[in-house]
Amino acid sequence: MKIGKKTEKGKNYRMNVQIKKTVLMILCICMAVAFLPSGVYADEQNEYVEGRFIDHDQTVTWEYPYSDEFFYKPSDKYDHDFAWLSMGLAIAAFRDEKQPEAEDHFLIEFLENMGFSGIETETYRIKPTADSISYGLACKKIGDMTVLTCAVCGFGYGKEWASNLTVGDFERSQGFNEAAEKVKAAIDDYMERNITDEKVKLWIAGYSRAAAVSNITAADCTESGRFEDVYAYTFATPRTTRKPVAYPNIFNIINKDDLVPKIPLSDWGYERFGIDMYIVSPETDSNFGDILIKAEEEYRKMFSAEMVNNPEITYELRILFDYLLMLNPDAAVYSEFLQPLMIKFMTEEDGMEEALSVLFKALNEYRTEDPVIGEELSALLDYLTTMIATYYMPEAVANQPPSLWDPVLGTVNLFYAHLAPGYLAYRYSSDDPEELYSDNTEYIKLIIYGNVDVSVSDGSTVVKEILSDGTELVDGVLAPYSFPDANCYDNKVVITLPSDKSYDVTLTSKSLWPQTISYTGLAFSGDTLRAKADDLYSYIMFKGQTAVIRTAYDGRAIEPTGSDHTDISVFTEALYSPTTAMRMENNRIYHLNISGFSDMVMLLIVLLTAQLVASIILLIRRRKKHLKRNVKVTLIWHGLMLFVFMTLEFGFWYFVPFISILKTLASTVVGIIIFVYALKGCREQNTDWKFFWNYSLVLAAFMVLQNLLLGKFMDWKAIMLIIVYGLFMAVAYDFLWHKDRNYIFRFVKRRAEA
Repeated sequence: MKIGKKTEKGKNYRMNVQIKKTVLMILCICMAVAFLPSGVYADEQNEYVEGRFIDHDQTVTWEYPYSDEFFYKPSDKYDHDFAWLSMGLAIAAFRDEKQPEAEDHFLIEFLENMGFSGIETETYRIKPTADSISYGLACKKIGDMTVLTCAVCGFGYGKEWASNLTVGDFERSQGFNEAAEKVKAAIDDYMERNITDEKVKLWIAGYSRAAAVSNITAADCTESGRFEDVYAYTFATPRTTRKPVAYPNIFNIINKDDLVPKIPLSDWGYERFGIDMYIVSPETDSNFGDILIKAEEEYRKMFSAEMVNNPEITYELRILFDYLLMLNPDAAVYSEFLQPLMIKFMTEEDGMEEALSVLFKALNEYRTEDPVIGEELSALLDYLTTMIATYYMPEAVANQPPSLWDPVLGTVNLFYAHLAPGYLAYRYSSDDPEELYSDNTEYIKLIIYGNVDVSVSDGSTVVKEILSDGTELVDGVLAPYSFPDANCYDNKVVITLPSDKSYDVTLTSKSLWPQTISYTGLAFSGDTLRAKADDLYSYIMFKGQTAVIRTAYDGRAIEPTGSDHTDISVFTEALYSPTTAMRMENNRIYHLNISGFSDMVMLLIVLLTAQLVASIILLIRRRKKHLKRNVKVTLIWHGLMLFVFMTLEFGFWYFVPFISILKTLASTVVGIIIFVYALKGCREQNTDWKFFWNYSLVLAAFMVLQNLLLGKFMDWKAIMLIIVYGLFMAVAYDFLWHKDRNYIFRFVKRRAEA
């Protein structure tokens, strides 16, 4: 019995000890949580650190996953959580311009929340200039190593924005490289003063301009061999070098719709160090709609506002860059001519908001002796004028839906795809990198002319319908802002389709009468600005007949795959240019070339002056011969003839870019035939038909000239058309002042009796 009592007592003792251990463990956990650094807390799987930044007068607080274990992982393996912790570091480094004495307080707070110390941010005390760079340095002892972190300021830096435009003609983009040299020197100095460990790892992050600086710094630090590991994540990264190296530890996160990562231009040979990881976009990825829904939801949580997604603005900015490429075919030309002007005006302005006005001022001072470049410069100024009128005027944007334009941001909407909130929203839309990122950077713009209904299918389901009246339907429900993106005009539809899969596009003629349906495609790549124009196809179609087009087909932009008929003409379209593309698409710019329009106005003035002189001479001659004259009749008749002539001229001038060479040649042949028969009729001296043959002769000459002299008005073309116009008016005068006033009535009567 005694042994049994001792055994029972022993069990009770062990139970009490276990209870005490459990209680003690709970107390330890509670104390650990209580003494976690401010802003860091624990859940079942991760720790999270809070970060704050300013987004247009609103302080935003967001959570980022943090763990010391990140720095034990290999730097050459992409880590989804570490990437977006780095995003938190990059945007915490933004200046808080609302607090001039503590613009770095968000960065200091973020670093302290992660347990970093030895924080140095003295560069935030310096007023930003075109040559300055702000950054923060800190370190943290983790096990047997020291982690040195470098956060570069990428927003709110005012005149430092000019560095984006300082390219030079070197191996690396000049402005970014000069800033990176300063950051590398600061890292070396910090290590000498603060770090004694031999085992040092570098963590660097940046956004926008800071991303480019971080990209170069990370590449050089990787090459230096001074660090056991270099962890580099950059966001919205501009291009940095002409001799890129695919360092596996540098990850560049890029929104494909963001125009800033396209500078300096890849057409000049610039790329980035490391590995580019592209976020899906509406232009290039068929699964974008699914990501967008999730991103919009995350955006509402973060900012209590609607997320803007306007691919049309992105495309218009791309055309703007395309014009700049035509003016500056390489970095040397840009650096010599346009760069000094851009820097001059950029340093007079603050920030990206005035970018278009700065560009407009610079281009107004740009001078060139090359007449071809001069034409493109004139077209570019016209294009900029239209963009400024469209996006800077309050009345022009007042009725934009919130999904396309945030009224709070104003003209910053033009660069919405570059803003940090959008990058954050996309990140939290998916925890699967394979869903969020896409290597495809190609897309197609399908341009259709004709009164048609359009149905877009991905091979299994109809993804969108566009009716002939412009109505857009998804699953039979009105959805004008859905994807794929479409713009509808009078008898014209422009559809943007990604090249990650083939689409079948069915056209159904809706016209009561036979009509010509034409279509073509422009193939774009996100890596370059210049598009590749496909063939232009034309059908004659009756109501209800269909034609099917397949996109991204066998290396081409488009390919006809079937129709109700076989009569098709094919025209290899002229070489692509931004002006041609915009005229073809009519993409919000319906007076694309004001300089061309001004030439037409000048021609109109010349013709009007010539007509007035001719009228005066005619009246004086008739007065000397004592013939009857009527000033009002003369001026009214001449004005009517001038109106008809200029209407024809303007019509051809505007619509000729859309007409295939077959149609042009056909109308030229018809004009020649009419000309020959008219000449024959005139020679026969048949008084009954003479006035008809005279008119036919001049109009035929006009048709032939107009079709053969395509393009912008040259001086010699204007002279020839004035001569034709003079002949036309001479015939008109002959008829107007015919001796027999009742001639035309008797002619009609004789024809009726016959």
